[in-house]
Amino acid sequence: MSTDDVGAGKLNADAEEADAKKADATVDAAAQDKTVEIGKSSDAVAAAAPKPAEPKQATDNLAKGAAQPVAQTGAKGGALVPIIAAFVAGVLLVAAVTAIVVFYRQASNRGAELDARAAATSAACDYGKLISTYDPQTIDDYLERVDAASTGDWKDQFAKLGQDLKGVVIDAKATSSTYDMQCGFQSGDTESANVLVVIGQTTTNVNIAAANKPPSKVELVVVAGLQKVGDKWLVDKFDLPILKQMGN
Repeated sequence: MSTDDVGAGKLNADAEEADAKKADATVDAAAQDKTVEIGKSSDAVAAAAPKPAEPKQATDNLAKGAAQPVAQTGAKGGALVPIIAAFVAGVLLVAAVTAIVVFYRQASNRGAELDARAAATSAACDYGKLISTYDPQTIDDYLERVDAASTGDWKDQFAKLGQDLKGVVIDAKATSSTYDMQCGFQSGDTESANVLVVIGQTTTNVNIAAANKPPSKVELVVVAGLQKVGDKWLVDKFDLPILKQMGN
């Protein structure tokens, strides 16, 4: 091979290498341009895409933030709300307690009145039996027990009539007992009462015995008046027919 051929081959090789480098440069430039276009396209898509909805918490925070100036302007009124609520609650509590106290007092008073009625009625029945039961042998004890269960003007009246009654009982050998006793509350309160007393009384005396007659039975209707003295109910009115007759 000659020197000229060697030189020509080298020149051709250099030319080919230069062409290859130029071609690579062209390819790189095209690739870069495509990358730029792709990047631009991605940005455009991102810009055109709808924004995602903000979370509810963020929306609430924004709403609270927007409403904050209004709340601040009404801070004084808002501070009064707990005070008003506490006042109303206190009024309702006082009303409820008052209602309970009134109800309790009414129930207590009602219970006391019922107890007083029962006690007065029982005392009237006991007195009716006491004053209708006597005999010559126990007349003194009878007078003492009747006196102890009496009060007021009736006590004084019976004290005067008692001695006359004693004489009649002894002289006539009179005896008396009860076969029936019924009592009913008429009127009154915790301090005084009127009680209707129906007495079934059996009596006898020397004249009845001499005539061989059975004891007589009578029914006496009396309105007993009672007064509360200490813890006892005492009789201050008791109009027995026999005592009226003796008084006359």
